[in-house]
Amino acid sequence: MEPTVVASNRISAVLVSTDLQASQEFYENKIGLKLASETIKNHLVFECGGGTTLLIYGRGSGTEADHTQVRFWSSDIAEDVAELTGRGVEFEEYDTEAFKTVDHVVTSPGIGRSAWFKDPDGNTIALFQPE
Repeated sequence: MEPTVVASNRISAVLVSTDLQASQEFYENKIGLKLASETIKNHLVFECGGGTTLLIYGRGSGTEADHTQVRFWSSDIAEDVAELTGRGVEFEEYDTEAFKTVDHVVTSPGIGRSAWFKDPDGNTIALFQPE
């Protein structure tokens, strides 16, 4: 089966925010993303690696979800966690039978290493370094 035209288009991860100013400050100052020229009213578009973007749009309520909404791929998760921690990002900590963080990172044999944090609206963001 041949890929569709859509399959070759770039994509954006999309999050919602109740406070676009707080989101802009968080993603620019703590995460280090650059606001793209594609930003329009009630939307923030941040440039990410490989031509990808993170789009955040304003919405009055209903932003909370209990799963990862965005994954940043990493080649050195320990270094990335250290940098973000230095910028004031607080990582989620887990201690269950299946999941235990060590230095903010969960290691999943055969999969990779992950760390999670939340943005000002409670969106769950992941760093992931594949095995």
